[in-house]
Amino acid sequence: MLLIPLIQWVHVGSVVLMIGGFFFLRIVVIPIANRQSDPTTLISVSLKRFSGVVWCTLLTVLFSGVYNVISFFRTARATASDSIASDYSLYILILAIKFFIVFLIYTLAIILTFPYPVFEVFQKKPSPWLNLIIVLGLIIIFLSAYLRRMVY
Repeated sequence: MLLIPLIQWVHVGSVVLMIGGFFFLRIVVIPIANRQSDPTTLISVSLKRFSGVVWCTLLTVLFSGVYNVISFFRTARATASDSIASDYSLYILILAIKFFIVFLIYTLAIILTFPYPVFEVFQKKPSPWLNLIIVLGLIIIFLSAYLRRMVY
């Protein structure tokens, strides 16, 4: 069963790469850009360059996450047939919260990296949105760690 750990590694690695990249943009690139005479050029070039990474990680997180959820529910169904005492309601509630936060991160990541004129307002001043993505990403990582350690 090498596939399950491999899929989980891809999933976690993609999340860390995306959130880490947004962290790097916020902590390193934007302060350097703000020291330039035209900060929007460096920021827009950086976001454009990073967009390929973002889109790849969004896709790998989506596909590996769907696989992980299907795998979990298959295991839960098999376990529930063995024992009637299994209650997954807290797990499902936390998973639903996690999905909602992931939806917010996906939306913000698309707004910051998709080359569409409507999004330019957000892309010219990305700092507050990057801050929000980083905080939400850290919450996601915490919730994921918590869910992995829930014992049934």
